[in-house]
Amino acid sequence: MKNKQKNVLIIGIILFAGCMRTPIGMVSPLLSNIQETLGVPAGLLGSITTIPLLCFALFSPFVPKLGKKFGNELIMFIAVFVLALGNYFRVFSTSTLLLGTLLVGLSIAVLNVLMPVTIAQEYPQRVGVMTSIYTFSMTLFSALASGQSVALAEQVGWQKAMQSVSVLAIVGMVFWIPALKGMHKAKAGKKTGSSVWKARGAWFMSAFMGLQSLLFYTTLTWIPTILVDHGLSRGQASQLFGLMQLASLVSSYFVPILAYRFKHTRGIILTMAVGFIAGIMLLMIPTASVGLTVVVVIVLGLASNMAFSLAMALFNIKTDTPEQTAEISGMAQAVGYVLAAFGPIGIGYIQQVTGSWNVPLIILLVVVVALTVAGLAVDKRRTVFD
Repeated sequence: MKNKQKNVLIIGIILFAGCMRTPIGMVSPLLSNIQETLGVPAGLLGSITTIPLLCFALFSPFVPKLGKKFGNELIMFIAVFVLALGNYFRVFSTSTLLLGTLLVGLSIAVLNVLMPVTIAQEYPQRVGVMTSIYTFSMTLFSALASGQSVALAEQVGWQKAMQSVSVLAIVGMVFWIPALKGMHKAKAGKKTGSSVWKARGAWFMSAFMGLQSLLFYTTLTWIPTILVDHGLSRGQASQLFGLMQLASLVSSYFVPILAYRFKHTRGIILTMAVGFIAGIMLLMIPTASVGLTVVVVIVLGLASNMAFSLAMALFNIKTDTPEQTAEISGMAQAVGYVLAAFGPIGIGYIQQVTGSWNVPLIILLVVVVALTVAGLAVDKRRTVFD
């Protein structure tokens, strides 16, 4: 691909990345609107977050095979088109909400697996910087959507607010066209001597991916509710939730660059752990103080995206070829999102049974310890196949 086409493709990567969290992230602050308008049973509200996670878990292992047969770029192009359709139609009824969310989840599963691979193929000399751009864009769009979703819904209605993501997807498809002219179809790749599913390092990588996803999607689902229970208004909770994601822009951009520069990521992992522990412990304080809550969401935002950005970088750092990247990306996201899917529902159920957020938050602290152990185990290996 020519340099001019690669420059155009960068815009496509930015816009596709913008579609990878936004359709899920902007839903949490709008759950009350959705329930009131569509009459969605309370028990189904958590499924709006859980359905995509199950899609990630069940569909991810098959994505590398689709990329190998039809070309990674074409499969991603089709996935974004399906995402645009599913997201647009899911605002009309409970049934279309569930079906549309299913289509959105399947589409994002494709992007999750193939985006790191495409970056490695198209920009082999700039993988660290391009990974930073990708994770930064993903976080920025999600933060803006989450932070402003309530305000936007008040102006144009929650349905149009959610449908705006479909416009972003269609525009991204236009800038993705250069990628279709130079598609990559996976080759056999470097032989590892065994399946990725038999590699111990791959299981540690999957655990790291899964536990950071569990933490991310659990906080994505419940932090607005926790803040409201602490005495903040829905509008304040939405704004602070957006601030949490905006704060994470720093780690989204710099963590992949630092990870590629230094290769060993022990310092990043330990810093992430301290951030998670501090943020979760502060969240256990039942206060409506905006000042303290600002500190909480900033610390959690930095730690959360530090973990995610590192996971995305490790897919390339801990493999030798794009084909290996596809293998571990598919496995880690399949296994990882099985773990993550239990987060939102499990934490919500435990809170309902105990009548307090403290027990669920203590459980999340245990998850942080396990996440740290898995990350350090991956860091010790040259590749996940060793």
